[in-house]
Amino acid sequence: MADFGNEGLADLYRRPGSVSSVYVDVTQDARNPRRTSTLRQRTLREALTEAGAPEIDASTIIELVEEPPGVGGPMGRLMVVREGEVELNEVLTGEPLGELLVAYGPVPSLLPLLIHRPRDFSYVVAEAGRDGGEITLFQLSRSQPVSRVRVEGDTEFLTKVGSEDDFLANGRYQHHTEEVWKRNEGQIAAAIDEIVRDSRAELLMLTGDVRARQLLVDQLSPTSREVLHVVPTNTRPGGATQEELEADLHRHVAAILAQDEYDALERLGTGKGNGLSEIDFAAVVRALQQSQVDVLLLAPDRLPGETLIALDRGPWLAATSADALGAGELGSVPAVDALIRAAILTDARVLVVSPGELPAEVSAAALLRWSTVPVAAEAPTPAEAELAGLPSRGDAVTFPRRRATSGAPNGAPDGGPDRPER
Repeated sequence: MADFGNEGLADLYRRPGSVSSVYVDVTQDARNPRRTSTLRQRTLREALTEAGAPEIDASTIIELVEEPPGVGGPMGRLMVVREGEVELNEVLTGEPLGELLVAYGPVPSLLPLLIHRPRDFSYVVAEAGRDGGEITLFQLSRSQPVSRVRVEGDTEFLTKVGSEDDFLANGRYQHHTEEVWKRNEGQIAAAIDEIVRDSRAELLMLTGDVRARQLLVDQLSPTSREVLHVVPTNTRPGGATQEELEADLHRHVAAILAQDEYDALERLGTGKGNGLSEIDFAAVVRALQQSQVDVLLLAPDRLPGETLIALDRGPWLAATSADALGAGELGSVPAVDALIRAAILTDARVLVVSPGELPAEVSAAALLRWSTVPVAAEAPTPAEAELAGLPSRGDAVTFPRRRATSGAPNGAPDGGPDRPER
């Protein structure tokens, strides 16, 4: 699956030509799946025809929607097709946003993707055993792992002996076995530290053997421990369930995203006084045109029927043709799609929030990269003021004549030049 973080979405937004966008609930109906499938296909085709999508797009989308999702539970599928070519086909797990969303126009409609997956980040799942472990790197924007590393440890004398009759059951053997475990976990910890550091992972989930986990945690770097969460279950034995790990993983991912939203709303409030946030719609559009937006906050429910002009290059959107600054006009599109597109193309983050999170009547807000408030000139320091009073280089300077004293050497007259002593 392609990477649909900001870079992947920006590439999608830059492609020319009208595009069909469809978001549909594909939750499996265990009671009558065939009837559900037939109704879904019929409804899809009618909606695409009404939106003006070409037949080649409609046929491709209907084929895609019947592909097995590969996961269970409630879910939606977002598809973007241009002239029969699939540009995005994402299964988005979680409660679907609605029965069906269909659009055809010059800009893909990617709002469902940003609601289900507000931003991209890396996370690591490590499974530890006394004989080694497995480390998997994931990215939120990808359905498949980015990489998987297997660490093979020393297996000699791996098991402690508890029988007093066994000649090996002595303190030296037990200590050696503990050292083997510790050395193995040290290798896993080093591999985890490298992956966390290189990927800048924001979450590390650790599962596996209880003693192995304890020894491993003690040897992790401070950076890895900052993002560590231990799952009290062992997923390594054959047939072991992944349910507890997956449930914990979803909770921690949701907590990271919720903290992002909280921090953004805090910045929105504190930024009003220093010009680092905007809640006026026109001001938000202007800030996007100037690539000034760091985070765009949207309440789509407050933007029904609003449109903006999508442009083929910067400033990427405009309220009127006079604001296009010479860029080509792709057409009038829903304001929410134009705002999201401009944000992604200027490397801003997009957060979709409920209307109640924003001030009354505010449909779009922005956290800015630099302030809109003019910087007041600072008063000069005494030293700077003194320097400012000195003549500048090149000015004509007149110095007072030097007056001779009564004891002028060699009888030099008053006011005359001094002679050097011999």
